[in-house]
Amino acid sequence: MMDKQLFVKSNKIERLTFLFDILAIVSYITLFLFLFNKLELPEIINGRMDLDNLQFMLPSYDVLWMTWDKFQMNSIIAMIILFALVAVPMFAINYKKLKTRTIYEVDSYVAASKFTQAIINFFSFNPVSAGLRIYNMFVLVEFVKGYKPKEFFKSIIPAIKSKFKDLTTKKQAEDTSHLDEYSLSIKKSIRRQNVTYVVRLLFTYLFLVLMALLIVIPFYWMILTSLKDFTGATTTNPEFFISFSRMNWVNYKVVLTELNFGLYIRNTVIIALFSTAGTIITTIFAAYAFARIEFKGRELLFSILIMTMMIPGELYIITNFITVSKNGFGWVGMPTGENQYFLAMIIPFVTSISYIFFLRQNFKQIPESLYKAARVDGCSDFKYLMRVMVPIASPTIFTITILNIFSSWNAYIWPRIITGVGGQEGKNYWLISNALRDTAFVQDNGRVMYNLQIAASALVTVPLLIVFFTFRKYIMNGIGRSGTKG
Repeated sequence: MMDKQLFVKSNKIERLTFLFDILAIVSYITLFLFLFNKLELPEIINGRMDLDNLQFMLPSYDVLWMTWDKFQMNSIIAMIILFALVAVPMFAINYKKLKTRTIYEVDSYVAASKFTQAIINFFSFNPVSAGLRIYNMFVLVEFVKGYKPKEFFKSIIPAIKSKFKDLTTKKQAEDTSHLDEYSLSIKKSIRRQNVTYVVRLLFTYLFLVLMALLIVIPFYWMILTSLKDFTGATTTNPEFFISFSRMNWVNYKVVLTELNFGLYIRNTVIIALFSTAGTIITTIFAAYAFARIEFKGRELLFSILIMTMMIPGELYIITNFITVSKNGFGWVGMPTGENQYFLAMIIPFVTSISYIFFLRQNFKQIPESLYKAARVDGCSDFKYLMRVMVPIASPTIFTITILNIFSSWNAYIWPRIITGVGGQEGKNYWLISNALRDTAFVQDNGRVMYNLQIAASALVTVPLLIVFFTFRKYIMNGIGRSGTKG
């Protein structure tokens, strides 16, 4: 009973720690946005921003009753981002473990991990969480070993001595092993197997590390270059590391405000959300109709739809453009408003044959006897779809949602055609991929601001990476379910 009480107590402490972890994360984000908003942009000279002298700017900032220079400001912003990058994954991992942890999974390693996390919390200026995790460590030590805090500290020195004694005894045993040739041969055989195992494991992990570096280094180089000044981004002898004080976070502010990437990100998010919502609705209803509802010509119609997947998407551009132009709905090619531009980029892509096929395969795995039993009980098709089919197929639907958001975020050809027809007005409705391709990062003197161009590329790439790594488990689960015969 005492063990169970300690386990429950540890879980309560961990939940309280989560509260302060969330407060710390919110504080990091709020402070970052506040300081980022304080960054001073280059001066406007002859109607253009003086980006050439961006690296020579030395403004001073009066923030929180203190005066900071450019380098101190860069260092503080970089540290806040580093704290957030550590705090968010640690919170997510601990929360997930707490939800699934049972009383039988708690051991000394769990207690030791609390001490390590407390050290991380302390250095990331979250002392309350650090103190709670230290306290939780002692609770877990008492749960695992039965030691009170005083007894725990008293047991450390005897444990070290006992470990040293065991090593000495083992060495003495090895020294006397020559007396038994049979034992010696067994030891050699075991040692040879251990060496072979370690070498194989070493080369395996070495290969995986090399492959990981090949994948990670380009992204690291992108982030690093986006934080350099013009000289650092264009030098023939580039630096692989730069200090926090030399990270020019103002590059991102220039891209978001002066180059209008904040507007383009807003446009992209609107298009992605509405087109994804429309795709999910049409996909669910169409997949259910082809999987469960019996109607004449169902298989023939579905076969025709499947055949359209073999037609390249570029061939639909002309017919889609005629549909949304002045010869059709009139959304482009004549004086239009904001809604018309968005409708022209959303409506033609609110369905997907591949996603319908994807979800139909998942629906067909659900036993038909369940559908017939529901119909006998008077359940309508819509009610059965919403209460049975959708919850069961939720991993696949979630996967379709993420993949469609990726597709909308990376869309280029169709948005470029629609906004291109609008001329100068259409530039206000660019998506982020169009802006990255068509925005001029060239100064009047012909110099290309590579650091700003790479910063814009990071704004396109990093959100997708965050979404993928956050939901990769659900994406793989949805793909696996759709390809399994059930």
